[in-house]
Amino acid sequence: MLIELDRTSSVPLYRQIADQLRARITSGELVPGTRLPPERRLAAVLGVNRTTIVNAYRELAADGLIVGHVGRGTVVADPSRLYEPGTPASGIPWSQLFTSATEVMNDPLLHDTMLVSSRPDVITFATGTPAPELYPITTMRQLLDEALHQAGQSLLQYCPAEGYPPLREALAGWIARSGMRFGPDEILIVAGSQQGLYLLARALLESGDVVAIESPTYLGALQVFRAVGARLLPIPVDQYGMRVGLLEDVVARRRPKLIYTLPTFQNPTGTTMSRDRRDRLLALAARYQIPIIEDDPYGALRYAGEPIPPLAALDHHDVVVYLSTISKILFPGFRIGWIAAPRPVIERLAVLKQIVDLDTNALAQWAVWAFISRGLLDAHLERLRRHYPGRLERMLGALEQHAPGLLEWTRPAGGFYVWCRLTDGLRARDLLPEAARRGVAFAPGESFHPDDAGASTLRLNFTFPPVTAIEPGIARLAEAVQALRSTRLNGDGGRRARLAAPIV
Repeated sequence: MLIELDRTSSVPLYRQIADQLRARITSGELVPGTRLPPERRLAAVLGVNRTTIVNAYRELAADGLIVGHVGRGTVVADPSRLYEPGTPASGIPWSQLFTSATEVMNDPLLHDTMLVSSRPDVITFATGTPAPELYPITTMRQLLDEALHQAGQSLLQYCPAEGYPPLREALAGWIARSGMRFGPDEILIVAGSQQGLYLLARALLESGDVVAIESPTYLGALQVFRAVGARLLPIPVDQYGMRVGLLEDVVARRRPKLIYTLPTFQNPTGTTMSRDRRDRLLALAARYQIPIIEDDPYGALRYAGEPIPPLAALDHHDVVVYLSTISKILFPGFRIGWIAAPRPVIERLAVLKQIVDLDTNALAQWAVWAFISRGLLDAHLERLRRHYPGRLERMLGALEQHAPGLLEWTRPAGGFYVWCRLTDGLRARDLLPEAARRGVAFAPGESFHPDDAGASTLRLNFTFPPVTAIEPGIARLAEAVQALRSTRLNGDGGRRARLAAPIV
């Protein structure tokens, strides 16, 4: 649940907060017994005075919508208080009817992060987005004008579920430059790689199947696999990627149905799987006949070192399903991704895609095809490879200047992220409100783990924030870490732990 504040409005902030909470309570989104955030924590996340939250809660309590309980905090009251005696309650309690699969998105830490990041005064390192100021908007506008002028009627119709044929052909040629051998009929266009993951999970997994997955890993993959009822087998990641030796030790006993990996500039750690581990992973998958999903959204964004071939380029047994997207290298909003796999896989996925959305936006597919076929994507990638290393160096330099002894971090050779660890046993969930008070946001590493690990880790994105905001943002983050450390040393850890309760 996001609370959006309009600080230019004549409506007082406490009234805006109260009105938004009231709407969620009366609609049934917040069910009876739901605990609201503590006043201090919500004030820190929203960037307002605690008195503002106190006044909002008092107004809701006066209406009988919330009630304070000793030991339980402030909770949503029984809905019968919303109606006059003898008047039957109306409306359906929708939140009580949702299936358990919908709970996979209910990550309180992510709610905290989204609330903080939405504030206009916040420098956010939490997003997984490329630099908006580097979007080739003028070029894309010209391409879209051309498309509508020349083929608008056909491009605004439905297109094949498998995707716009010229784009499939262009992608087959583009990935062939990395050594992958897929024909156009072995490529499926999807609405972003997230949809691709969902289709693959639906096609390959049943409830209770085991998925071997890196730990930590891409949050969206955790959500998809949990939504289909899969059991997750975490395999730790070190500086050389997934620890394949540990997977070798357990694969015969656990028999995973699927292996999921981001071998190149992994999200969230930024690490790259070594060539030796890639070869061992492919041999293991071939021996036990386990498909590998290779998720590769960042592979084209290398800033240092020699490229390592994708798993799909090294695969001689057709065990790899390759998944990628333009969201990290062009426009996230186009929602264009693709799956490259043996033809039987593509045919089955195309049937599932028709059930989900029939097809992917044909106009956007045409624009991406033109961008690739005319060499514009290569030029755009060169531009990104010139700009992003400078942003990375600025972030690493700021960490060296402001956070030595407070954070430990790794230097990625590409991608979007710097992976950090808090020293002295501090937890990222406790750091979040301290950072919010100082106007900076990050992605807590705990959310990227399939188990309970990663409490002291955090992910910092260096591509999205403006260049001039990186150093001040790191300075704010270091101040927040220092404040958290001081609070702990002063013996006030109990209060801080309470402030780390989930945001509703």
